[in-house]
Amino acid sequence: MRAYAEEGLSIVEVLPKPPNKFYVFVNKGLYVVILIPIIALLFHKYLPDFVAIFLGIFLFVYILFYFFYIQIGNLYRSENIAYQVIGKIHFHNDFLEIMNNRIEFSEFRSIEIICYDFEDRRRPSNTLYDPLYSLGINNFLTVYFKDGTVTKYQFKLLNEIHMFSFRKELIHYYKLGLIRELNLHDILGNHSFESKSDFRKHNPKYNNYPS
Repeated sequence: MRAYAEEGLSIVEVLPKPPNKFYVFVNKGLYVVILIPIIALLFHKYLPDFVAIFLGIFLFVYILFYFFYIQIGNLYRSENIAYQVIGKIHFHNDFLEIMNNRIEFSEFRSIEIICYDFEDRRRPSNTLYDPLYSLGINNFLTVYFKDGTVTKYQFKLLNEIHMFSFRKELIHYYKLGLIRELNLHDILGNHSFESKSDFRKHNPKYNNYPS
């Protein structure tokens, strides 16, 4: 999916309830699965045949569901997080616009952007109920205002080069002293010494602005 500078960045809000309820079933069912062998060992002489059959069928179905839906299905699903888009971030040469609010350069001291995540990025899976593909919402813009307040926004990236849509504006912010050079290099992927030196050569900072 191609991204354009004028479309801005989508600010997201993570919702408390995940969309996939099957993970809840698996988590709760795990306690039952642990109890089944214990019950079978302790009370096998006293259990009616139909109860033993029912426990065996439940255990078999659970294992099948766990293996195919969780273990294999997680290889093709996105992470189980519900979110909604609540606004936009727009980078302009003369001001910063967040959720339809115009923020003048004179109002804030600096911004910091953490942006390593993007939609469908393969991500390390830390738990058995953690799908492999990212939703691309693990990115943050922090605005440091001159009055001492700090505001943080979470946003979504559509692809690995989404931030390059704002390269011109972000370099302009760097020249004005509104974004740190190292932060800008991280955003634009300038990791080698040669690329950083070449960047400084062609993008000198402006003097005495903003105050």
